[in-house]
Amino acid sequence: MLEENFKQIINIIKSDIKATRLKTAIQVNHNLIELYFRLGKILYDNYEYGNKFIDEVARELKLEYPNATGYSVRNLKYMKKFYTEYNDDKVMQQLVAQVPWGHNVVLMDKVKDKEIRKIY
Repeated sequence: MLEENFKQIINIIKSDIKATRLKTAIQVNHNLIELYFRLGKILYDNYEYGNKFIDEVARELKLEYPNATGYSVRNLKYMKKFYTEYNDDKVMQQLVAQVPWGHNVVLMDKVKDKEIRKIY
């Protein structure tokens, strides 16, 4: 009897841990997407500095955060594109915040129609 109760307690604990991990991952992704949107806005708002601006931003971020990933020139350009694609559409901003960054990049590259992207 005690062993059966113990198994039930352990299963409850395991379920709680799994659910919390999932919620945490979803929240982290949401925060990362919001960060990328804000960075995209900064890059967009400072386009007058030319194409080398993004190169310099990437270089500075690499110096400041040498172990971080996600701040390459290519990814910064995607952030700028991400902002320009969704800056005027609050519904899409909420939808894309639920999707991992890599999926957002693929959708922007492969699906040109934003209305069709909503399906994904």
